[in-house]
Amino acid sequence: MVKLFKLHKFFGLAAGLVLLILGISGFFLDHKQWSFLYTTTFSNLPDSATEADKKLFDAYWIDSSNNAHRIVGGKRGIFETFDGGDSFKKMSDLQCSGIRADSNGVYMATSDGVYQLINGSWNNLSLKGRYVTSISISNKNITAVIQKHSLVQIQRESGIILAESIVEMDQSQLQDSIKLSRFVRDLHYGRGLLEGDVSLFINDYGAIVVSLLAMSGYLVWLLIRKRSLPKISRKLIRWHANWFAVLALIPLSILAVTGIFLDHSGGLAKFMRSVTIPNTVLPPVYSTLKHDIWSVDFDDETYRIGNRYGVYKSRDLKKWEQESKGFAFRMIRKEDILYVSGMGAPNRTYDGNWHMLRGAPHMFRDVVEADDSIKFFSTHKSSFKIPKFEDATLYAFILTLHDGTFFTPLWVWINDFAAISLLILGITGTVRWQYKKRIRRF
Repeated sequence: MVKLFKLHKFFGLAAGLVLLILGISGFFLDHKQWSFLYTTTFSNLPDSATEADKKLFDAYWIDSSNNAHRIVGGKRGIFETFDGGDSFKKMSDLQCSGIRADSNGVYMATSDGVYQLINGSWNNLSLKGRYVTSISISNKNITAVIQKHSLVQIQRESGIILAESIVEMDQSQLQDSIKLSRFVRDLHYGRGLLEGDVSLFINDYGAIVVSLLAMSGYLVWLLIRKRSLPKISRKLIRWHANWFAVLALIPLSILAVTGIFLDHSGGLAKFMRSVTIPNTVLPPVYSTLKHDIWSVDFDDETYRIGNRYGVYKSRDLKKWEQESKGFAFRMIRKEDILYVSGMGAPNRTYDGNWHMLRGAPHMFRDVVEADDSIKFFSTHKSSFKIPKFEDATLYAFILTLHDGTFFTPLWVWINDFAAISLLILGITGTVRWQYKKRIRRF
């Protein structure tokens, strides 16, 4: 048991600080919709943080009557330019998930409802106080998605809410298998176990516990080393080792293993895409996908939603049928063509028939009509000018701390060591806790 204690102490001291960073940063990344993560900024951060900020834009709109007038939206807010993108002015701190426009108006999905552009300013049209993650506009109605789980129909002219519903799918339409690459990401990002926010709360539980264990572990070590305050150190040890910590071993093990896979997703990409997880063994969340509406489209006749399985259609919002397989990250309609951006899946279009979309960047965020042609706005590869910042957001700071790029790209190996250490600490800590419980009984 002495050797086990020394092993536990070694890995705790060696990896505790990194685990503390991963735990705290992971907790905040679980709640990336919090506004202060983007309104709080820092100067003099590494280039990796400013690069991370460039990926926070989700929408791009060009005024058809004035090509130099453009609006860009994302997590950092809404920005406007009148010189083609050479300089931008911030219009709002609202988070923007998408801009949809036609000859009758320009509308935006935001963290505070649906907004309409009127006389150069954004005005709330409907759903104030609710986080809208996707919208689609048709001749008479606006269809909005609230927090990826509720569909809301809004009268376009007045903003009156006509109906709100939850997508209920028949089990026969949810029989797809999942590639290991998708499954690993779903598990690590808190959406791969149970329906709703339960998976996210499990991740939060693991993040909080590992942070507290790291801090209390260092305190126990310091108190024992100084041989002072023995009563306090014994109480702290009991607080450090308890049922809450043991139960957290399950989510922490999942986070550790999936984190290692994601640290090396580039090198392991071929392997992870070659392994298929059968639907029969997938966790319960894959049997409903109620809270998995990533994109929406309505053409006045047919509703379509996009989730991690693909595109589903319905005429009455009651009976849903799978129409196209593959994660539908974004759906943007331009005239009579629906463009679907894939996440780990092919891009495609629908014009009455489904077609593969060649040449478009992976996971494009928006479709823009410019110079009489269709172009794709992407945070990875795009010719469109976006706002430039001399600072970086708190979110970018936390993200780069979590993936290690804040320090160096080689930091992933330190994260790997911390993940392996966490597994060893979980095993040795549980064994020691059970051993001490047995001793106390006699």
